[in-house]
Amino acid sequence: MAIAPLNKFLTIAVPVAPGQQELYKAPVGTSAIVLFAQVANVGVNTFPTVTFTHRRTSVSTRTAGNVRNNRIIKDGEIPPNDSIILIDGRLVLQRNAVLSDSIVISGEQTGITTINDVKYDHTTGLTTVTTQDPHNFSVNDEITMAGIAFTCDSTAGITSSIFPAPQVAFTVNKVGVGSTNFEINTGIVKTLPHTFRPSLHNFIRAEKDAITVTEVGAQNGNKIQVVKGTTYDSVTGILSVTAAAPHNLVTGNTIQFTNESLVFKCSQDNYFKEKKYPRSTDQAANGNNIGVTTFVGIANTFTVNVGVTTTGGLVGPLQMEFICSILENSTS
Repeated sequence: MAIAPLNKFLTIAVPVAPGQQELYKAPVGTSAIVLFAQVANVGVNTFPTVTFTHRRTSVSTRTAGNVRNNRIIKDGEIPPNDSIILIDGRLVLQRNAVLSDSIVISGEQTGITTINDVKYDHTTGLTTVTTQDPHNFSVNDEITMAGIAFTCDSTAGITSSIFPAPQVAFTVNKVGVGSTNFEINTGIVKTLPHTFRPSLHNFIRAEKDAITVTEVGAQNGNKIQVVKGTTYDSVTGILSVTAAAPHNLVTGNTIQFTNESLVFKCSQDNYFKEKKYPRSTDQAANGNNIGVTTFVGIANTFTVNVGVTTTGGLVGPLQMEFICSILENSTS
């Protein structure tokens, strides 16, 4: 019978892509020691910055999901042809019945643009990416991408619907006319077509009295507090609102949203930064009346159409590469 090793050495080597990356999480039954970690500037005449974080997540019953971030370095600038050492010694990562430790990295750099569409040929690996703004890439440029959401006919063997996972750099094969599309090869998944979808959104919180009822009648002027359970579908534009108390709305009633009163995180930057909606450019902003599309029969929920999202994911030139050495110790 094979015996699992008590100690195991690991090397993690990935590009620093747009948004946030969880580089490593201590597995169940282990503790881990980060022995060394650095980021190199591999760009040309660039001055990117990097933030490296120790993240402790509670997994105990009463406080599950609570997160505490401790930045080991914040916005450390890396000059051209240079590197920055993040860990040169020992950083212990724990995993037990009440907590789970991980290391997380995020970078800031020039040349990042938003992705509008991705066409992936699963039989050849050829992938055509369309960007919102000119990308300024040339053939043979190295690039990184992040936060691209796909739907697949089957999830067998798929560990994530957000790609690339794990993170990897790509080389531009072809640049299209108009400089808002380019072609790369992302690898073959012969039996599994992928369809691009706009960013996934997770509701975080809402400002007090984010919604005002504008229907003429007894409900006019009433305020609605939005709470957990609220969801947004970027493909259909449907916002399913969970209210703190019964709302007494019916289909066809109208409401208004306070600008930037709903806070979400989205897959575009790997759920890194909080984003506030509606923005001044959104159809549900600036005091516009929005009709309740469905009253689902539960006293504190209803749906409204606030408009679809068409973008999803970020792309930029490869400017930073991360490498670290880890020693895993079995605790079971």
